Amino acid sequence: MITSKDLLDVKLLEHPFIRYADTRFFYPGLSEQRKVLEVAYDFIADQKDPSKNLGVIAGPSGGGKSILAMKLAQTQFRFEGQGELLGLYMNTNALTEPRHFLMAIVDLLGLRGSRSNADRIDSILDYLKNASEQLLLVLDGPPVDLEYMDQLLSWSIENNKKIKTLIFLQDLNKTTSNIGSLNQYLGLYFPFRNASYTEIAAMLFARMQAAGHPNPLDLLPETKLYEIAESSRNSLSEALRLASIALEDAISAQKGSPMLKKLPLFGK
Repeated sequence: MITSKDLLDVKLLEHPFIRYADTRFFYPGLSEQRKVLEVAYDFIADQKDPSKNLGVIAGPSGGGKSILAMKLAQTQFRFEGQGELLGLYMNTNALTEPRHFLMAIVDLLGLRGSRSNADRIDSILDYLKNASEQLLLVLDGPPVDLEYMDQLLSWSIENNKKIKTLIFLQDLNKTTSNIGSLNQYLGLYFPFRNASYTEIAAMLFARMQAAGHPNPLDLLPETKLYEIAESSRNSLSEALRLASIALEDAISAQKGSPMLKKLPLFGK
């Protein structure tokens, strides 16, 4: 296991290959992910056809859907003639009850809590009707409850598209069967592919730079980065797992280096 001291010893300020803890390590050099962001931005900005206020973005397992979803929810959107857009990211694969979904929206809007899901829905819609803010829901996985989502999106049709939703799903033969009746609101379906080996190797390099290393190739040579990228079979999550193992091996190798043992730090 890599410790904080291990990382500092090899000139890293933090672990560069932690899997999507947040968007600090988002790498914009993946062409497919850039396409997702561009298409999503256009969808979010579009105020036409209020009945189409739901977008689905489908990607392969390990393709980086979670970090894209987080990135979109955290982006501060500003559109002329519109109020502030409040983004909320929810990993709906981990949510088990509709009330958790509604409570997250209530907290985001700073509303008074309630024990009733019906009251939560009413307070959310009452607030948005009278406020200038808009709401962007970004779901990482299928919706927890189709009924409540239907109420929110149906209300949005009659209220200037104040609630927009993006759902990130695994690409299952270009089908949206797992969102059921919500298909009636679908205004965007955009599938994306995995990154190339070259892009994955560049991403691993960039993550080490972002973690503070002055020359990442001193730690993991270019040949090693490409080896990891090819072994990952185009999966970003697998590439991060393999890179973490390679980093641990590199740290162990440096600990055992006779040159390092001569330094005061290692001689104690």
